Amino acid sequence: MASSSVQQEWLSQLDTLYKAELPQDNSSLTVAAKYHFKNPGKSFRAQLALSSGIALQINHLDNLNWAAACELLHNASLIHDDISDASTHRRGQKSINHFFGSDMALCLGDWMVAKAFELAARNTQVGGQLTALLAQAMQETCNGQISDISQRQCADLEEWQRIAKGKTAPLLVAPIKGAAMAAGLIDSQNNNRWITQLDQLVGLCGLAYQGYNDIDDIIPSSHRSSDLDGRKPNLVVSLFAKQGLGREDFHRWYASDNTDRLSHWQQRIASSVVISQANELVDQWLMQAEALILTLPPALQSVTSDLVNSVKKTTLVKSQCRIA
Repeated sequence: MASSSVQQEWLSQLDTLYKAELPQDNSSLTVAAKYHFKNPGKSFRAQLALSSGIALQINHLDNLNWAAACELLHNASLIHDDISDASTHRRGQKSINHFFGSDMALCLGDWMVAKAFELAARNTQVGGQLTALLAQAMQETCNGQISDISQRQCADLEEWQRIAKGKTAPLLVAPIKGAAMAAGLIDSQNNNRWITQLDQLVGLCGLAYQGYNDIDDIIPSSHRSSDLDGRKPNLVVSLFAKQGLGREDFHRWYASDNTDRLSHWQQRIASSVVISQANELVDQWLMQAEALILTLPPALQSVTSDLVNSVKKTTLVKSQCRIA
């Protein structure tokens, strides 16, 4: 990613764009949107798009519109997720669902999806392709999310990877692909073998990021695991279910609606060898992602290197917090 001062300038420009694009009728939808953007988060996907666009020397306004489109689509998915998860907070403040109600959360999320498509379509050269790319990314994300929600059996490792990639990767790889489209780097002559490597690299980063989130959900065992409570796919749980001591009893408990022994099983899992196995898998995925960087076009190598390093940094911070 760019330096902190450049990132701040990008975030400032994105904030200006969001304010200009909000509904101008002072409706309750505008109030909810302003509330949401008081704390827009790190805008990681927007920064990924902007870094890619600058590396590929695309028009700045097109670049900014594309970055905002990617970020809005991601934000829409978060708002809708908070409805299905009944989450009360997001980014240090009450969620839209909790503060304004589910009807407003649905409408605001839908508005963000529509605005994302509009912003992508403003590119006069490849607007249609960018819009289609966003639509495909959103479809894949929805498929991943519904798999995450509806998976009631304890997922095996292969199934966990499929779900984790589906939830995370589509809206991470789209910012880079869109910038490449705008720069003419993706052609119609099927000379795009590097895209497969890009998909693999981003997918591996998604696995690493989700894997560390899953470890954080289980340890320290002093907090209640939301994944175990909701019977959601979790890397550590999948590993324990396959080889942990007492796994037969665990499978019976997991298949029930009983949450009385949640603390017992969380402590068992947190103190087992599968924690170190999960950490090793995350490290392997990051090493594999790093090895794919040089297979990409030179202009995208620094961008994807920054992506891998950003995930490494995030996982390191999480690990240090657990130790502390």
